[in-house]
Amino acid sequence: MENISLHPDTIEEVKEKVDLVEVVSDYVVLQKKGRDFVGLCPFHDEKTPSFTVNQSKQLYYCFGCGAGGGAIKFLMEIGKQSFRDVIFNLAQRYQIPIKTLALQDQQAIQQQISLRDQLYEILAVASSFYQHSLQQKEGEKALNYLLLDRHLTLENINKFQLGYAPDGWQTLYNYLVEIKHYPVMLVEQAGLIKKKVKGEGYIDYFRDRLMIPIQDVQGKIIAFGARSLDGSEPKYLNSPETNLFSKSKTLFALNFANKSIIKQNKVIVVEGYFDAIALHLFGIENVVAVLGTALTEQHIKQLSRYTESKEIIVNFDADKAGLKATERAIKEVENLVYSGQLKLKILTIPNGKDADEFIRSSPESRETYQELIEKAPLWLDWQIEQIINSRDLFNSAEYESAFQSIVRLINKISNNATKDFYLSHCAEILSNKKNQYSFNSADLQKIYQSLMSATKYGNKTNKKSFFKQGKSAQKNQVEQAEFLLLLIYLHCPDYRETIMDELDNKDLVFTLKSTRFLWQKIHQTSASITNDNQQNSLLTTVQENMINYPDFAKQLTHLFNLSENDEQVLYQPEQIIRGSIACLETVKLDKYKQYCQQKLTELDQTKDLTNMTFYYQELRATQAQLKQLESLRMNKE
Repeated sequence: MENISLHPDTIEEVKEKVDLVEVVSDYVVLQKKGRDFVGLCPFHDEKTPSFTVNQSKQLYYCFGCGAGGGAIKFLMEIGKQSFRDVIFNLAQRYQIPIKTLALQDQQAIQQQISLRDQLYEILAVASSFYQHSLQQKEGEKALNYLLLDRHLTLENINKFQLGYAPDGWQTLYNYLVEIKHYPVMLVEQAGLIKKKVKGEGYIDYFRDRLMIPIQDVQGKIIAFGARSLDGSEPKYLNSPETNLFSKSKTLFALNFANKSIIKQNKVIVVEGYFDAIALHLFGIENVVAVLGTALTEQHIKQLSRYTESKEIIVNFDADKAGLKATERAIKEVENLVYSGQLKLKILTIPNGKDADEFIRSSPESRETYQELIEKAPLWLDWQIEQIINSRDLFNSAEYESAFQSIVRLINKISNNATKDFYLSHCAEILSNKKNQYSFNSADLQKIYQSLMSATKYGNKTNKKSFFKQGKSAQKNQVEQAEFLLLLIYLHCPDYRETIMDELDNKDLVFTLKSTRFLWQKIHQTSASITNDNQQNSLLTTVQENMINYPDFAKQLTHLFNLSENDEQVLYQPEQIIRGSIACLETVKLDKYKQYCQQKLTELDQTKDLTNMTFYYQELRATQAQLKQLESLRMNKE
C-alpha cells in the first residue's frame, strides 16, 4: 500500500460518503444530546464525557484535550494510519471503486479485495457441506439432538443454517481441496483446517461436532461455533482468529437481531448459542450471544449503534458459574457504566435456569421472560444486591466487608447525581438489613454519615478540590443560563411575562453581579414605561441607560450586539427558557443539597437526632427533585 497513489476522484468520493458518527461509533459509545453526539474522548483519559460529534458538519471536537477534525483525521489519529491507508479502508467500507494512478496499483488492490471475497466463498461452501452432512446417516445423532433435545424444527435448523462436521480427519479437507480445488492456504486461512502436529499435511479443524455458523451483521459467514456430541472437551469450540473473525469483536445472531434492537431500543446479551436461538424462535429477537468471552468494549460499541438508549441487558446463567461469568463479562465495560454512558442491566432467571431451558418450560414462559426484562435491575443495584446478600450483616467482620465494598463501588461513580442517590440508597439498605427490614432512624443517620465520611464527600484531602471544581462548573452554567434569559427578555417581548412567571414560581434570582444589575435596570425602566409601544422599545432604552455605567456596559455588550450564534437562540425561545430555568433551579437545589450533606457530617448522632432526621429528609427530597429535573432534561434532548 505504501507506494500506491490513489486517484483524486476516489479521495473526494470517500470524503463525500463517509459518515463521521458511524466511524467514531466503532471506537466511542456515543449518546445523542441535542444536535450533537457526546462520549468519552478516545484520545485522553476522562470520566465525564467532553468529546462531541456534529453530524451535520461532520466534525468532532474534545473540550478536554482539544482534539478535533473530520472522519479521516480521526482514523489517522486513532489508528496511527497514513492518509492513504485510511482512504483505502474507507473506500472498502463504503463500497467505493478504488481508482489509482497506475494500472499495477489497481491490480494489487483488487487482489487484496479478492482474498476476502474468496474466504467468504470458502466458508459459505463449507457451511453448505455441513448442512448437507446433517441430513445424512452420519449426521443422525446431531439431527436428533437438535430435534429432540433442543426441540427445534427443520425450519428452525434451516434458518440458522445448522450443520454437522463428520468424524473424519480429512473429510472437509478432501471436499474443499481435492474436489472443489480451493487453494489449501486459503482453506487454512479460513480456519477450517490446520497443519498436523506430527508429519506433513492437514487435518480438519472440526470433527464430529454440531456446527453453528457465525455471521457478520450483513449475514456473511465468517466463522463457526461447534458443539461436541460425545461429551468430549471443549464442549464448545470456535473457529480460530482469522482475517474475517475476532471473537472479542463478534456477537452471534446480530444479523438476525439488529432490526429488532433498533425497534425495541434495547438489546439482550446471553451466554450461549442456543440461548439466543431459543429466544429468537419464541419471538424475542433483540438478542445476541457472546462467543465464550467477556462482554468487551468492542461489543458495546457495536451494539450502541443500534440503540440510542444504550440499554444493554445481560442474561447469563443464574448459578455460581453464571454469576461469575456475569461479573467477568461486565468488568471491561464498567467504566462506561460508572460514567453514565451505558445503561447496563442484569436479568437473572429464577431457580438457576438458563434462557433456553426457561423459555421452553411452560406456555407462559415468554410473557414471564418479558416481565423479567422490564424488571431487570441496573447493574449498580444488582452489584449492591450481590454484596449484601453474600454476607451476614450481623457478623461485624462481614458487615465491615460489605460496607467497604459499597464504599469502593460508590467512589467509582463519576456522576455526582448518581453518587448522591446511591449514598442514600445504600444507607437505607444497610440499615434495613441490620434491623431486619424495620425502620430505625438513628441507625440510618449513623450509617449515612459513615458512608459520607468514607467516600469522596468525606475525604478531607479531596473535599476542597472537589467542591472547587463543582463551583467552577456551576458558575459557568449560571452565566450561560442568566445570559440566555436576559437575551430573550430583551429581544423577544412576547416572552417577557413567561420569564417573569418562571422566575417567581421557582423563587429564582439572578446571582451574578452584572446580570443582577442589568435585571434591576430592566425593572426600573419597565416601571416607567406606560404603553405597549414603549415596551417594544425597552431594548433601546435599557441600552442607552447603560452608557452611564461603563464597567457593566462593557461586560454586557454582547447582549445588545448579537453574534450569529446568539441570533439563532432567538428562533427557539421556549426551549431556551425551559432549559435555562431548569439549569438555575438545578444549581439552587444542588447548593442546598451540599448544605444538607455538610450539616449531616457536622451533627452528632447521639445529641442531634432530630436535626439529623430533618436534614436527611430534606436531602432525600432535594435529590428527588434533582433526579426529576435530570429526567426532564434527558427527555427533552
